[in-house]
Amino acid sequence: MNSSARKPDDIMAEYLLGGAKMLAEVCPKCGAPMFEVKGKRMCVVCAETGKNSVETAKTAPDSKYPDTLRVITPKYAAAPVKSVPVSDDIPARLDALILQFCARAEGEPDPSRCLSYMECIRTAAEARVMLNR
Repeated sequence: MNSSARKPDDIMAEYLLGGAKMLAEVCPKCGAPMFEVKGKRMCVVCAETGKNSVETAKTAPDSKYPDTLRVITPKYAAAPVKSVPVSDDIPARLDALILQFCARAEGEPDPSRCLSYMECIRTAAEARVMLNR
């Protein structure tokens, strides 16, 4: 396959599997993460696609942090979190729900529906554990 037709993710994965180290810096040309390959800092995507490879990253001489960092924040983490008071009867209701699902799963002849009940039991049990924290 032609390297210019390869996806950047595939190129980076190949270098990671080969022992390269992904850095917190980004390439100013393509925006892909910079890599350290055999002691040299470079953009593996630019190197593989024929663009000029960035050999050194911009770093202040007395700083251990690069000038350009890309911070990835998941969408759910960007939203403000509101604390909601938990009712005292929720743990008991979850226990009752778990028992109901157990009874249904025990008498269910269809394996796929039984699996669905078991997944519901696991989800309710995980919620129960989180409430106890």
